[in-house]
Amino acid sequence: MKKLQLLLVFGAMLVVLLAPAQAQDPVTITYWTDPALAQPVSLPQFTQLAEFETWQAEQFMEMHPHVTVEVRGLDWPDLATVVPTALAAGDPPDILKDYLGRTSGYGVEGVTVDLFQHLPQEDLDDLLPGLVQLYTIDGALHAMPTYFWNHAMIVNKALFDQAGLGDMIPVDDRDWTLDEFYAAATAIKEAGIGVDFPYTLQVASEQGDYDFHAFIWGAGGEIWNPDCTTGFDNPKTLAGLEFVNKLYQEGLINSDATTAAYADQTNNLFTGKSAIMGGGMGVLNNTIGNAITNGEVTVEMDPVIVTYPHAEGEVSGLGVGPSGFAVFDKGRSDYEMEWVIEFLLFLNSSESQVTYTQNNSQFPARASAGVPLAEDENYALTLSLIQARGTENLGLACPGFYEVRISQPPHWQAMFLGQETPEQALEALNSEAEFILDM
Repeated sequence: MKKLQLLLVFGAMLVVLLAPAQAQDPVTITYWTDPALAQPVSLPQFTQLAEFETWQAEQFMEMHPHVTVEVRGLDWPDLATVVPTALAAGDPPDILKDYLGRTSGYGVEGVTVDLFQHLPQEDLDDLLPGLVQLYTIDGALHAMPTYFWNHAMIVNKALFDQAGLGDMIPVDDRDWTLDEFYAAATAIKEAGIGVDFPYTLQVASEQGDYDFHAFIWGAGGEIWNPDCTTGFDNPKTLAGLEFVNKLYQEGLINSDATTAAYADQTNNLFTGKSAIMGGGMGVLNNTIGNAITNGEVTVEMDPVIVTYPHAEGEVSGLGVGPSGFAVFDKGRSDYEMEWVIEFLLFLNSSESQVTYTQNNSQFPARASAGVPLAEDENYALTLSLIQARGTENLGLACPGFYEVRISQPPHWQAMFLGQETPEQALEALNSEAEFILDM
């Protein structure tokens, strides 16, 4: 009898061991992405928005057949409207890759998952501490940083050389004063080589704001103070604003800045109508590099990185801003959330960050990713400038950041068009900011 029982038990165990593994329950993950990798430099097979990210998702689905990933790409303007609309409708994506200036607002609203509660400690420890601090809102890690950009000036030195003005560009220390910048811009406009407006800018939307804010920082002013109050009442902010207005009124900034889009800015640079624009490694390697490849550049191009100009006695730091992956709180089960986090870690692994930063010329958020473009002298130069000059306070994680950000362009437009003085523009913005921050 005992032998029979043992045989029955053994047989049952054998059936279990030989039976095929039970299929895992299916999971669908929605992933929305920004256009930062729409044209990756070293992956020319991807030329359209979200093609690269779809390829990533396909790799993940091959490894995990029970998971379906639905990818959607959003252009920069859409990120500011489509995502809030989806949130209002109760149907946001599971994962969104976007700029901290927008995701911080979702963190403040409390609609994102606290990733401190979901990410393995080893992954948290691998993130740069300064970025973790930026992404922590009310004690919660509202998103996982992936890379960060820098903002400086890109000068087409070839045009200055053509006009015999190459020595006016500070290629040695990359540093110049407001007066030196003004002199160089005036000289290249008067040189008669087709540079109609030396500095190209747009104030039609908030997307051009760092090109604008950098002059204010250079004058010693602030948009955001360290305590997340605004600096619109700072006399040095007014001085910087008056300088920008002077450039526009004297024709040193493109006359259509109030209506121009980013594509108009780059076209001005590519065709030699302008010789200077705001940007960083992404503009230098990706935007200009792709334009040269595509035959869009019609003038000789020798782009160099220079810091924004500053007033005597002031230090001009660089704007630095990260992007990351936010996970929205959709009431997922523990099992579903496990796979959302698994996909997040796949998207934001050290290897993935190396690929991202090699293809969009940004800087990785993981220490283990190292320096992906160490052989690029401009990449190394940018890191040295950040270390030497410091960074500016963009206010990215401040409550009300986005609302204050979008309140500014109408006043810059009104100032350029003579409908407001610089003082009136700042007075109006100060009142609007106080109202926003008191809400």
